[in-house]
Amino acid sequence: MTIDNINTLIVADESRTLELKKTTGELKDGMHTACAFLNTEGGCNFFDLLDAGMVFFFKLGSN
Repeated sequence: MTIDNINTLIVADESRTLELKKTTGELKDGMHTACAFLNTEGGCNFFDLLDAGMVFFFKLGSN
């Protein structure tokens, strides 16, 4: 998935197959959504979104 694909998705707003979360503080809610996606037609779940429509990427690792 490219950044252009992601931008197209998040501009379209939430739907049956798209869930947008503002922070990872909503992780529990996001996991419920992920389970629902797995039990239906699938979907995308994005975290760390700002109202301005910007997506922040962060790298997780042992450091």
